[in-house]
Amino acid sequence: KDLMELTKKNLNRNIIRLALPVALENVLHMAVFIVDLIMVGRLGTVPVAAVGLAGALGFIIAMIFTALNVGTTALVARNFGAKQKDEARKVAGQSLLITLVFGIIVSPFIFYFADNILVLMSAEENVVLLGSQYLKIVLSFFIFRLIILTGASIFRGAGDTKTPMLITLVMNCVNILFNWLLIFGIWIFPRMEVAGAAWATSIAYTIGALLISYRLLSRKSILTISFKHIVNVNISIIKRILRISLPATLDASLTQMGYLFFIKIVTMLGTVSLAAHQIAIRIEALSFMPGFALGVATTTIVGQSLGANKPDLARLSMRKNCQIALALMGFFAFIFLAFAKPMANIFHPEQDVLALSAYCVMIAAIEQPALAIYIVYAGGLRGAGDTLSPMIVTIVGTLCIHLPVAYIFGIVLEWGLAGIWFGAALDWIVRAIAVYILFRKGRWRTIKI
Repeated sequence: KDLMELTKKNLNRNIIRLALPVALENVLHMAVFIVDLIMVGRLGTVPVAAVGLAGALGFIIAMIFTALNVGTTALVARNFGAKQKDEARKVAGQSLLITLVFGIIVSPFIFYFADNILVLMSAEENVVLLGSQYLKIVLSFFIFRLIILTGASIFRGAGDTKTPMLITLVMNCVNILFNWLLIFGIWIFPRMEVAGAAWATSIAYTIGALLISYRLLSRKSILTISFKHIVNVNISIIKRILRISLPATLDASLTQMGYLFFIKIVTMLGTVSLAAHQIAIRIEALSFMPGFALGVATTTIVGQSLGANKPDLARLSMRKNCQIALALMGFFAFIFLAFAKPMANIFHPEQDVLALSAYCVMIAAIEQPALAIYIVYAGGLRGAGDTLSPMIVTIVGTLCIHLPVAYIFGIVLEWGLAGIWFGAALDWIVRAIAVYILFRKGRWRTIKI
């Protein structure tokens, strides 16, 4: 059964049907990190900085890999729009094959260099010690996280955003339960503190991967695949997936490398600034969720609309999603200005960390409208198969604005963490203007994938 009827009349219903589960799913994904940090917050500033930094590195790798799945979502969506389900199954199987190969190659490499990466980030010695302990445990199970991300991309391209959301909900419940048992040593379990948070996350990812694999292979799902779709190597499909995904992957890699350097600049300010930054970034991440969800909805609707030869519907969906994103993220901007301190207080930080993180959350309010515009229109361009334009915007934004301005404001002018956050806000405003101009130019309507 096809979930979506691609008409203007159904557009609002399709947006809600796609975006709502994705928003909830992303809140739940973020909750894994937030819960870790809230529970570890009771152990002091150094554990918060360590888990925050190690968690951020894991998140960076996951974001790069999510971009590698852009081709999966775009191709599955295009095939679904054109009513070619068998082709969509082949794309899904080969995407999982790419995932397994990537996971087997990358995980041991990062595991081996975990300490060095944290030292490179300028973290203090006690932060490195705890952070590498956390990172090594989580990385041992990282391939399961990659399987979850690919499975979710397949379902989204097919128009089913509910399945990934429900699986993430189960993972969260598992993570919270084992966090409580293993961090504090409840009942028959040992008190493991930071290592306990890592084990809880790893157990949650393992269960998530088993569930999403079961759904993909079961007869009841919207897109059922079999083992032959995974093991029968199809070079032409792999090439198509990679051709669309590689600019997006380069885009995400540069964004995340920029973010790494960004964290390095933050870490240069000391452990208090690092802990405050980790708290503020997790609060701000809540506002990304509606924007990101609407970006995913745009990617799927644009891909399926172009597959069904309805470019005007694709264009309309981008505009409508952007309006909704602006309203929602504008609301978050107000919340950040009004309730910055109470929100930061949830993490039980010490007073100096609390004041600084609340200040950063207020600065984050400035960039919300720009983020809404950028995320939705970049999602639309990628759904059309134009992954090159957002990549160019990212390269220019990261190298010419984000990093230099953050360094000048934060370190050279000695504005500290607040200066670094102002630099980031400026970057997002420029990117939003650039991506909107690219949408207006309309090259995305004519791209063959």
